[in-house]
Formats: sequence, C-alpha cells, structure tokens
Amino acid sequence: MPLTQNPIVEWPTAFRHLLQGLQIAIGPDGKRHGRLDIDVDSETLFGLNDFEARVRHRQVRLRLADETECLVGEMNVLVGLGAAADPTRHISKIRISFHDIQDDSCVDPVS
Repeated sequence: MPLTQNPIVEWPTAFRHLLQGLQIAIGPDGKRHGRLDIDVDSETLFGLNDFEARVRHRQVRLRLADETECLVGEMNVLVGLGAAADPTRHISKIRISFHDIQDDSCVDPVS
C-alpha cells in the first residue's frame, strides 16, 4: 500500500511535550526534516520505541505547542546518544527525528 493510502498516525498526547524544541531544517533536496535530542527515563524510552515500531513507514501528525499548527512526517528510528545529563532522573539521551516533513491541516480527511 503506498504511503499516501496509509492513515496518518497522531503523535501520542503523552509525548507531546517532548516535541518542544523540535528543530526543522531544509535539506539539499529541498525537503524538510526535524530533530531534537532529549534525556529520557526508562518508561518514556520504552513508549517511544514501541510507538516508532508501530508507525514505521507511515506518516505521523505532529501538533506543535499552540496545537493550531500541525506537520506530518515520517519518524526515523530512535538513535541513542549516550548518557543522560541528569542520570538520577534519566537513563539515556536520545535523538527523535523525522523526515519528509510537510504542512498539515490537523484534520483527517473523510473517507
């Protein structure tokens, strides 16, 4: 099934705060991509890995802080970046990233 026929998956509400600081850039191919590096605890890391596995090769809707603007993009595999800055509260630093980011209306089309 082509990517455009798969329904868009919402970024989990419980992880919405993790998107603060998402840096979006335009690559040499003219496509937008985004990334952020954050410290996570074991529960968050498990949840993010589980979500990433379920949405592989599907578009994910990212609601930005004000929730009136949305983007869609494909989530890349999480990358471990080593030790957390505060190891008493977090177990690791990871990179969350997306490719082929596009503007979105925040509304699912009617089937």
